[in-house]
Amino acid sequence: MFETVVAYTTKNDGYQKNGSLQVKGLMLHSTATPGIMALEFRERFNKPGLEKSIHGFLDDACYVQCMPYEKKAGHCRYAGNSTHIGIELCEPKEWQTDAVYFAKVYENAVALFAQLCRQFDLTEQDIIDHAEGYRLGIASNHGDVGHWFPLFGKNMDDFRADVRKVLEQFREMSPAEHRRENIRSLQTALNKAYECGLSVDGILGKKTTAAVKAHLLRYQPGKALARGDYVAWVQRQLIERAYSCGKTGADGKYGKNTQAAVKRLQKTAAIKEDGIVGIDTVSALLENWE
Repeated sequence: MFETVVAYTTKNDGYQKNGSLQVKGLMLHSTATPGIMALEFRERFNKPGLEKSIHGFLDDACYVQCMPYEKKAGHCRYAGNSTHIGIELCEPKEWQTDAVYFAKVYENAVALFAQLCRQFDLTEQDIIDHAEGYRLGIASNHGDVGHWFPLFGKNMDDFRADVRKVLEQFREMSPAEHRRENIRSLQTALNKAYECGLSVDGILGKKTTAAVKAHLLRYQPGKALARGDYVAWVQRQLIERAYSCGKTGADGKYGKNTQAAVKRLQKTAAIKEDGIVGIDTVSALLENWE
């Protein structure tokens, strides 16, 4: 599975000027710039004077979300910008022959697009690439991803079919299985942030509970912010439940906007509204997971 980094390109003109997006579909692009990976592309886009913008870049190891999904990006020039989330796949230096890289970025793209379909109540039929967008009259005249996928025996029909398989597997999971998967991601985040040595077993047992209690997250004006993977995990859960953490999103920094989101969650969950992430708040984030 790929690492997710939320790092909004707030300096980008498109980010600052564009309005909101009513998500009706997903559009797959590829960068046609071999050798430049997701984090470097994000830096190239995070500057003024650039109208083109994108929701995210994906490579073989990392997904960088560059804009909130509810904000319109400038990824296809025409009407598709107002209806579709745009994701760019990064191409390797040897893009025509690197089968290992292609297999991994393709796998990551299937997983990401399935995740976005679940988040926005879409199906695989709501996924197109840039070339298909052009033929539909909602995107500029680009050929991606048709210049790349066929080199490795894939096309967009294959991609949609593979996304459908993931969606079907997800629908077959019980609520308990969904909860275990989310606890696994919590345990992974705690291990990365604090070297807790937790077994990634999907069980909220004594050791995981103790780790949460030992690493309380709180915002204290004038003091250094808590940072890292665990903070980002909390932020992602909040955002997915429509509790905004501010324009910087899940940036891994526990600031006042994240504290405010936590308080809103705590009010909804009828637990103490102190803005501190402890075991009660984490338990609330794990409830009703779909």
